Amino acid sequence: MHTHISSDAIETTAVPAWLAEVMARPPVNPAPRLRRTAPLATDLDMGALLRFKSLMAQERQPVQVARMCFDREYAYERIATAHASAHDPLRRLALELFQAYHVRDLLAAAVAAGN
Repeated sequence: MHTHISSDAIETTAVPAWLAEVMARPPVNPAPRLRRTAPLATDLDMGALLRFKSLMAQERQPVQVARMCFDREYAYERIATAHASAHDPLRRLALELFQAYHVRDLLAAAVAAGN
């Protein structure tokens, strides 16, 4: 039997301090010439994102894969929610995705600093 979790309970889930620190950083503004190209979605593992969506659906948490590719704040929020889960495979995948997004942010910052 499944129990219903209220939206209030979901919204009050504490974000781990390490993730709150990353989320608090302002997004990197790419150089003007880079704005014309697609965001760095190619460095994300689509298989991992689809597994993430499936595991989150089992927890009754929706995930928009396309938005995970282009909306930094949304992606980190979904990752934080997954990390707070009691489901170990989902928590491990959340850490993997966090690392991928963190590397992506570092690369974007390096590219922006080089211009």
